[in-house]
Amino acid sequence: MTAIGLSFSTLPTEILQAIFEYLPPRSLVATSRTSKRLKVIADQPIIWRYYCRTHFSFWDSRHNIEAKFAGPLSDVDWRALFLERMDTEKKTNSILEEVIATQRNQIANITKIASFGYDAKHTLLQHYNVDDDAEDVLARKYYSNAILERIHREMAIKVWKDLGNGVPIDIERALTAYDMFTLSTAKGDFDETRADLDGLAKELLKENPGFQQWTTREQALALATFLRAREFKGVSDASYSALRNNFIGIVLRSPDHESLPLILVAIYCSIATRLGLDARPCGYPFHVYGLVFSQKNKTLDGKDLSSGKSQEVMYIDPFRSEQEVSEETLRKMLRDMGVPDPEHYDYLRQSSAREVVLRTARNIMNSCQTIRQTEAASNRGNAFHAPSWISTYPDLDNAFYGTLWAMLILGVQAEDSGSIISIATRRRQYLPYLCEHFQQHFPWDVTLVEDYVIPLLYDMPEGQRLLQYANRIHASDRIQKPITARTARAASVKYKVGHLFNHRRYRYEGVITGWDTRCGASEEWIRHMDVDSLSQGRHQSFYHVLVCDKSTRYVAEENIKLATGDVRPSEAMLKLAGRYFKRWDLVNGIFVSNIRDEYPDD
Repeated sequence: MTAIGLSFSTLPTEILQAIFEYLPPRSLVATSRTSKRLKVIADQPIIWRYYCRTHFSFWDSRHNIEAKFAGPLSDVDWRALFLERMDTEKKTNSILEEVIATQRNQIANITKIASFGYDAKHTLLQHYNVDDDAEDVLARKYYSNAILERIHREMAIKVWKDLGNGVPIDIERALTAYDMFTLSTAKGDFDETRADLDGLAKELLKENPGFQQWTTREQALALATFLRAREFKGVSDASYSALRNNFIGIVLRSPDHESLPLILVAIYCSIATRLGLDARPCGYPFHVYGLVFSQKNKTLDGKDLSSGKSQEVMYIDPFRSEQEVSEETLRKMLRDMGVPDPEHYDYLRQSSAREVVLRTARNIMNSCQTIRQTEAASNRGNAFHAPSWISTYPDLDNAFYGTLWAMLILGVQAEDSGSIISIATRRRQYLPYLCEHFQQHFPWDVTLVEDYVIPLLYDMPEGQRLLQYANRIHASDRIQKPITARTARAASVKYKVGHLFNHRRYRYEGVITGWDTRCGASEEWIRHMDVDSLSQGRHQSFYHVLVCDKSTRYVAEENIKLATGDVRPSEAMLKLAGRYFKRWDLVNGIFVSNIRDEYPDD
């Protein structure tokens, strides 16, 4: 028997479908053009659904992709969806190249990529993981990370906005929003935190086959025991204020699982919900307990409830023990604190997700304050130490920025009256701090401010001023940066954009990002900084500099001491420098400028 007359196109459809799944999409399209039969097979939804499932790790929530994968094959035009995603990747690559190439329209272009949401995440991660020998490695890493952080922040803000509007939000999701502000390129987003909690619930059921037949009390205590056996035991007093203890995703993924009581109770309640238990946080003063409800008309021990109540409740403290805490014990502690009996209910009741988010914001703020006070103490005098942000996990500024957004979006803290006046007062208190942070660290967040902050303040003077400020930012973004060339007038400017230096007096590490032939600051600033007391006063070159602590400063030439010899930039400086520079030139000991549209001769 011979194979005369047989060809690739005559193979059975099932075999061709299996072969096509191994072809790159472009090859499949090319193959489909060779015959009508192959085109019909190549266009089968099952192949393109397979491509969608295997080629893309991340999907924006607007696709509702899990439901699509689980639904009927014919409900989705999988080929069109795949081509849409490929087009998004192409656009992301193209726009990112423009972001890196020029400062003009940088905010607008970052906003365009951010509008793709998670559809752009895989592409951004590819750019972030560029080889270290790439010509523009620092800029590519910096901006891909900055855009990804911008995407994460908006996802978090949307969760808090829904929460503030009364949309039911799971506590785990409401708290994971803080992780999203600090996530950067690490794991631990909404889906991954949910998967971690799902895994713990499945693990408990696997170890306890009869769990579903146990009473509510038995189940509640078993869950506490399960968590403590896996090192979910809170945190020692020595590291109680550590910033990472406030982030549910970080706690779930860390080997020691150290956390504050609030986060541990949130984990307990989130797993309990998966197991069919009704457990919620209880916002007790200075500590958070778990509040577990019995089934309707049943006691916690599974008997018919004969009292007038429809449910029983129990309190549990997984932070300290796997044992139940009696309500009377909690009431006695309240009395010892001086809380009158009629007010006990306010502290023994369940806390809403909104209250938990705001309480977490206060905890994060306290941790940030402790870190900054420690750093300030270590930097007294003329000594300058390595900035704490590079060794603090998660990032201090990102974490604090998240709390400002939570406070603004949700309006008031749990103990406030909730009146319109108190809401406005709270927002006015936090607005200057948020504006300072986004102006210094996240200028591309101006569109987030427009979309989520200005509408909250639109009828107030602050809202109108903020709108005008946003308009000025956009106008500045659209125009070419003014060119500062090294003309004869600039002959006295000694140093160049990209020079690494240490401040002669304060010893901090910085890099020059711009210069003026003489001090260009206001008269008020000159007097405040006592510039005229310098040996060369205001009539010397001044430099715009980026400092390794994330600040930007204006430094007189006489205070610049260039790094020499084999001195290389610190890790902190390398992470920050990509905003202005392509890479570090080891041979010449200078950062390669990426802002030559502004300083063409440097």
